[in-house]
Amino acid sequence: MNSIPQTRVCIIGAGPYGLAIAAHLRHLGVDFRIFGSPMRRWLTQMPKAMLLKSEGCASGLPDPQGRLVLPQFCGEQSLPFAEYGTPLSREIFARYALSFQQKLVPQVEDVLVDAVRKTDAGFEVRLSSGETVRSAQVVLATGLDQMEQIPEQLGRLPSELCSHSVAHYDLSKFKGKDVIVIGGGQSGLETAGLLREEGASVTVVVRAPAIAWNKVPVMTHRSLYQRLRRPRTQLGEGLQLWVYDSAPQLFHSLPRQVRLSRVKASLGPAGAWWLKDRVVDHLPVLIGHQLRAAEARNGHVALRLTDQNEQSKDLIANHVIAATGYRFNFQKLPFLDENLKSRIRHEEQMPQLSSSFESSVPGLYFTGLASANSFGPVMRFLAGTGFTARRISTHIAKDQRSLAAPFVHSQKCVEN
Repeated sequence: MNSIPQTRVCIIGAGPYGLAIAAHLRHLGVDFRIFGSPMRRWLTQMPKAMLLKSEGCASGLPDPQGRLVLPQFCGEQSLPFAEYGTPLSREIFARYALSFQQKLVPQVEDVLVDAVRKTDAGFEVRLSSGETVRSAQVVLATGLDQMEQIPEQLGRLPSELCSHSVAHYDLSKFKGKDVIVIGGGQSGLETAGLLREEGASVTVVVRAPAIAWNKVPVMTHRSLYQRLRRPRTQLGEGLQLWVYDSAPQLFHSLPRQVRLSRVKASLGPAGAWWLKDRVVDHLPVLIGHQLRAAEARNGHVALRLTDQNEQSKDLIANHVIAATGYRFNFQKLPFLDENLKSRIRHEEQMPQLSSSFESSVPGLYFTGLASANSFGPVMRFLAGTGFTARRISTHIAKDQRSLAAPFVHSQKCVEN
């Protein structure tokens, strides 16, 4: 009978968070396996002409030795880069992230995970290849997979009439079509702008009474008083953002209701400063409109809206795109065993996490969006990868040194 392969850690997901954690574990000499298609979402789902909302200084990945950093990569490849004031393209970031993976995490296994269950000794992970792996610890770094939110009014529409914004790498297929985009955040506004530039006729529907736009970064010298009053961070300018960016461990220690309310209220839907001129006065935006109903009608989609005065308005289009964001719910992870799910303590469907990102199930870690309720809104962005990778990797490495487990061992934005 063949023995089941064993490893210290299984990382599920090979996006920014998974790669960052893997690079740190490898640097610390912790045995691990990582499963997933490297940067799949960035390469196949995000619009190919997309620009990152985050400034250049907040768009890199954390090399534990500080060598493979984004500015250096762009310089070596003769690619445009600026710490502030020049948006970074999805294409450049994806190229950088793949270089990071190939040099620091070359052992990524491009295979799906079908099932994870808890055992007395740790976890058993079954792969789509048919292989089963035993692991002492499992790190979930699946990002936004399975977490799309679509308004219930759109839920029964066929896919040819309705989709989530995540489904559109190439928007050129909508050339000459009438498209409605629902959502006033970055995803909705940039999708609308790109659709217009591809030749589609676009209408944006926004529930809020106004669109929020991020401020243009101040590129001139700022006085000491200005820097102290509104410190520059990876998330923007301001004291509160400085706390979120610099002290996620402090955020973790806040009372539950304070944490949950801050996550909901902070860094809400807003458009990047560089996007405003591509949207305003270029396409119709219906602000203060609520979606009330939707139906398929003669090969088109028909929406019923109401404005702030409860006046009805009907829109008809070839397609509607829901740029309505994501909400993490661990119950939606299809590969987690039901018994395992039942053991995860949670806050509004996000797992309760220790100061080292460990859930109530010993050895099971959650990252990214799943950790926002515990460590703050920075975990919704690339900016959270550094803190996450350091905390998880050092915790696992310390655990490896202190426990004689039966597993094989082997191998911010800075203002001048």
